[in-house]
Amino acid sequence: MNDKKNTRNPTKLTRYVTVVAVGLIVGLVAALLMKTLNASAVSDKSYQDLQNSIIEYQRKNEELNKRNVHLYEYIRELEGDLASGKGGESYLRIVEEKEQYAIFAGLRSVRNKGVSITLTPMSGYKMQDLVIQQFVNELSALGAQAMSINDERKVATTEIRANQDSIIINGVAYSRESPFEIKAIVPPAKIDTYIVPYLETVAGNLRAQIGDEAMAILVRSEPSVTIPALEEDRIAYQKELLLPVE
Repeated sequence: MNDKKNTRNPTKLTRYVTVVAVGLIVGLVAALLMKTLNASAVSDKSYQDLQNSIIEYQRKNEELNKRNVHLYEYIRELEGDLASGKGGESYLRIVEEKEQYAIFAGLRSVRNKGVSITLTPMSGYKMQDLVIQQFVNELSALGAQAMSINDERKVATTEIRANQDSIIINGVAYSRESPFEIKAIVPPAKIDTYIVPYLETVAGNLRAQIGDEAMAILVRSEPSVTIPALEEDRIAYQKELLLPVE
């Protein structure tokens, strides 16, 4: 009996050891499998990111290529004009367009027929910025294409404001007790028949509001008006904060 019992024990021990070994092997295989799966997932994600980056770079490269083609064609056009003896017509056209933009932006002096309005404060009266603004607004509504106040070019960013003693125009201070002259280039055909009479009516309404003794207002038709360019050191000329939209 003892011999049989001793014979069975090694068999049970062998089975136990085998089961433990199999379990360890299965656990090890499962761990390796999970690691492989995780690595595969990371690899798949990195691959997808890389693929997206490549697609984005290809898109940007296509845009740059289109711009380069456009510039290349433009350069060829300029070279062709110069080689054919046309005198660089395309270049001259660019210069002309740039000059037109500069005129429109107020960066060039201009002249033509127009009107002038002289506002002279009487003794003890200080000019109000609202009076100047009203005439400027009326002139804009009448079709003025260029305007100046005390030879300060009126542009889109021009400010007209008052403090205690001064009227500020394009960052330049003028005494509120001094005369102000507004000049404008307006449609010539309407100057004498409509624009001057209309501005005189506006002047009469202002006198009625503030009093005849406060300010003298003189409206004149001018055969030639020169509107100076905006000075580069003026606050209205500043553009360093402006970034182009690509």
